[in-house]
Amino acid sequence: MSRPSSPLNAAGAAYLEALQERFREDPASVDVSWRAVFQILDELGAVPAGAPPGGPAGDPTVPLRQEEIRQRGHATAALDPLGRAAPSASSVSEDTETARLRRLYQGTLTLETAHIDDSALRSWLRDAYEGAETAPPAEARRRALALLTAAEEFERLLGVRYPTKKRFGAEGMETLIPLLDRILAAAAAAGVTEVQVGTMHRGRLSLMANALGKPLVELFAGIKGMHPFLADPPVPADVPYHMGVESTLSFGERSLALTLSPNPSHLEAINPVTLGRARARQDLERAQGGDAKRVLCVLLHTDASVIGQGSVTEALQLSGVPGFTVAGTIHVIVNNQIGFTTEREEARTSLHCTGLWKAVDSPILHVNADDPDAALRAADLAVAFRQAHGRDAVIDLVGYRRNGHNEIDEPRFTQPLDYKAIDAHPPARALYAQRLAADGLVGPEEAEALATGHKTRFQEALAAASDHRPNHDGFPGGRWAPFAPAGTLPAEPDTGIADDRLRGLLAALAAIPDGLAVDRKVERVIRRRAEEPLDWATGEALAFATLLAEGTPVRLTGQDVVRGAFSHRHFALTDTVTGRRHVSLNHLDVEQARFDVVNSPLSEYAVLGFEYGYSLERPDALVIWEAQFGDFANGAQIMIDQFIVSAEDKWRQPSGLVILLPHGLEGQGPEHSSARPERFLQMAARDNIRVAHPSTPANYFHLLRRQMLRRDRKPLVVLSPKTLLRLPAAVSTLADCAPGTAFQPVIVTAGARVERILLCSGKLAYELERERAERGADAVAVVRLEMLYPLPDAALSALFRRWPGASCAWVQEEPCNLGAWTYLDRRLEALRAAAGCAEPRVACVARDEAASPAGSFHGDHEADQRRLVEQAFAGIAASLPPRETIAAD
Repeated sequence: MSRPSSPLNAAGAAYLEALQERFREDPASVDVSWRAVFQILDELGAVPAGAPPGGPAGDPTVPLRQEEIRQRGHATAALDPLGRAAPSASSVSEDTETARLRRLYQGTLTLETAHIDDSALRSWLRDAYEGAETAPPAEARRRALALLTAAEEFERLLGVRYPTKKRFGAEGMETLIPLLDRILAAAAAAGVTEVQVGTMHRGRLSLMANALGKPLVELFAGIKGMHPFLADPPVPADVPYHMGVESTLSFGERSLALTLSPNPSHLEAINPVTLGRARARQDLERAQGGDAKRVLCVLLHTDASVIGQGSVTEALQLSGVPGFTVAGTIHVIVNNQIGFTTEREEARTSLHCTGLWKAVDSPILHVNADDPDAALRAADLAVAFRQAHGRDAVIDLVGYRRNGHNEIDEPRFTQPLDYKAIDAHPPARALYAQRLAADGLVGPEEAEALATGHKTRFQEALAAASDHRPNHDGFPGGRWAPFAPAGTLPAEPDTGIADDRLRGLLAALAAIPDGLAVDRKVERVIRRRAEEPLDWATGEALAFATLLAEGTPVRLTGQDVVRGAFSHRHFALTDTVTGRRHVSLNHLDVEQARFDVVNSPLSEYAVLGFEYGYSLERPDALVIWEAQFGDFANGAQIMIDQFIVSAEDKWRQPSGLVILLPHGLEGQGPEHSSARPERFLQMAARDNIRVAHPSTPANYFHLLRRQMLRRDRKPLVVLSPKTLLRLPAAVSTLADCAPGTAFQPVIVTAGARVERILLCSGKLAYELERERAERGADAVAVVRLEMLYPLPDAALSALFRRWPGASCAWVQEEPCNLGAWTYLDRRLEALRAAAGCAEPRVACVARDEAASPAGSFHGDHEADQRRLVEQAFAGIAASLPPRETIAAD
C-alpha cells in the first residue's frame, strides 16, 4: 500500500500562515478540510492565537504534520506481519517529537481518534496512548511468551493427531491468546468480577484451552467425539468449536467468573446475545448496590464477518441506548486479512474493517499480530478507556491465516502468492522468543522448556480423554437450578388472583399522580382501566402488575412498546407541559419488583438477540420482546432458528423469553398481517417452545402468569392481536381472572347437539361465532385452539370422543399453504381416529394457496373473509374428496 499524499507536502510556510490568518478572521472563508485542521490545532494549543505559526525551527508545517500523523498515521502503519503494505519512510528531516509520533502512529500499533466528536475523549485517548510508549513489564512479556508457546503446541498437536478435523485453528493469529489474557488480567485489576465473552470459531478451541479455563480433558474428549451431555432423553448437541465455557479464572489475588456463550456458525449472531447476558448481570449487580462496570462484555470477531454482517451494526447502535447499555464493550477483531477465499477488496469498501465503530465514537486500535508487546499495550489502553468512560473500544489484531479456512481446505488454489509469503514467514512465537532473548528476559533453554512442558501437558490430557465421560446433563445450575427438568410433567400453576387484590391493582393502574398534566384522550384511557370489562391492554397490564407485586421483575422491549404500536398501552404517562414520564407499574407497592419498559431502536435482529441473552441470565424475570408487526420477526430469523428454538437441544441452554407477534389478516397488506405461525410450528419439536394464540384478555393474563409460575422454562411465542385490542366482544371480567381460573388451551362454543366442529384460532373465532348466532346454527361447535404447540391433545380428544359423529374442519384466514393447517392436518386426523370418530379426516377452509401471506386491498379482503366464513358453514361434510382443501373462493 503506497503512502497517500498530503497537501502539507506541497504547502509553503507563507501560504499556511495566510490560510490560518484567514481562518481566524472568518472560519467560513477557508475550505472545510483546512477548517478542521486549524480548529484541532487551536484546541490542542499547538499554535496559540496571536502567536506566530511555526515549530521549534520556525517551520509552520511542523504542528500540522504532527496532527496529520495523529489523524492519518493508521493508514500507513506497519500492521501487516507479511510486510505487504509497509509504510514508506518520511522524505523530510524531522524533529524529535515528530519522529516519536511517527513511531507511535505508523508502527506496529496505531490509534484512530479523528472520528471522535468529543474533544475531551480524544485528548484523554491521545494522552494515554502517547504516554505509554514503553514496553510492558517483564513478567507480562514472559507470560505472553508462555501463552504463545501453549497456543502453538496446542494447534500442532491437533494438526498431527486430527489432520482432517475442522478446528478453525489460530495459526498465524496466536497473539490472540496473550491479548485476550491481558484484557482479562487488566479487567480484574480494575475491579471487574464477571466477564461475558462471545467469540467466533477462529482459534476458539485454543482460546478455551489456553485462556478461558476449559478443562483440557473435557475439551479433548469432545474433539475425539465424546457426546458432551449425559442427558435423558439424549439431545443432538453440537460440534466442539460451537460449545461454551463457564469457569473461574485467577489473576494474582483477583478472580473472574467467566462465561463463554455457545454460538452457531452465524458468527456475529452471538454479539447481541452476549450483550444481553452482560446487561442482565449488570442489572443484578445494580440491584445489590454494585457498579455495572464490574461486569465486562468482550466480543471477538473476524474481519470478513464483522464488516459484512448486519447484526454488528445493529448491536453497536445499542451501545449508548438507555435500557441496552453495558458500560462499554471491548471488541477484538481477529483480522486474517481474508474471508475464506475472499480478498479484502472483495469483502468491503472501507480501508479497515473497523469503520463501523466510527459511528459510535469508539477508539480504534490496530495491532500487528507479530508484535505481542503492542498487543499487550492495546489491551491495557482498551480496558483503561472502558473503565474510565464506560464506552466501547475495539482492537483490530492484524495477522494472517497459516492454513485454509478450515484445515482440509487448500488456500493455495486461490491465494498462491500470499501463501508463498506465509510459508516463508516464521511464527509469532519464534519471533517473540528471539526478541525476549535479545532483551535478556528469556534464554533459548527456557523457551525450549516452555514448549516441552506444554507439549507434555496436552499429550497427557489427550490420553486421559479416552476414559472421560460426562457426569452431568448440561442443564445450567445457579439461578437455573429451580427450573431443572424433573422427569415428570410440571403441574399447572394456579394463576388466578383474588378479586380484592385485582381491584386494588387496577386502581393503582388507573391513578394519575397529582400535578401530572396528561393528554385528555390518554386520561380517558387510563381512567377506564379501573372499570370492567377488561380490554386487552388492561389484561396485560394487570398480569404484569400481579407478577411485579409477587416479586417477579418484568422487562418489555421493542419498537414503540411504551405507548404500544397501536396506541393501546400508555405504560408511560407523559406530562404535556414538562415532558416528564410516569410509569404506573413502578408505583404499585414499596416491595414490588422492577418494571422495565424500553423502546428499542428500529432493529429486530440485535434487539431480539439481546433480550434472548437477557433471559438466559434471568430465569426469575418475565422478559418480553415485541415486534411492531408479527412478520417483522423475519428480520431476526437467525436468532429464532439458531438460538431460540434449538439452543436447549444443541447446548442445553434454556430460556423463558416471550415473543409477542401481532398477527391477523385485516386488509392491511402482506407486510402487516402474518406472524408466519407456520414457521414456528415447523420448528416446534421435543417440547422446545410454546406457540399460543390467545383470543381473550383473561386468557392472555393467565398465559403470561403461567409462563412465570410453571416450574419449567420454555420460549413462548404469542400470536398477539390487532383487531382484538379494541373489539367490543374481546373483553373479560375480573371473575375470569379469579382463583380457580386458568389458561384455557381450548375454548368451546357449542350447543347440546353437535353435527359439525369448526376448529380455529385468533380473531376468526369471533366472526365464526357471530355467524353461528345469526344463522341459529346450534349444531355447529366453534372451538378456539388457544395453544398451537404443544397441541392440547387431551382436551381435543375429549371433544372428539364427545361428538364422534360430527364432521370437522379447520378454518383459518391465512392461505391454505400458510398458517397452522399443514402442521395440524395429520395430527388432528390421528386424534380423531384414536377417538373413534366416524370420519377422522379434517377439512380445511382457507384462502387459496398463495406466495404472499395477505392481499393489499381492503375491499377484496372483506369479500374473501366473508366467503371464507360462509364456506365454513356450508355443507362441506357431505362428500370429502381425497385430502381436500376447501378454498374460500
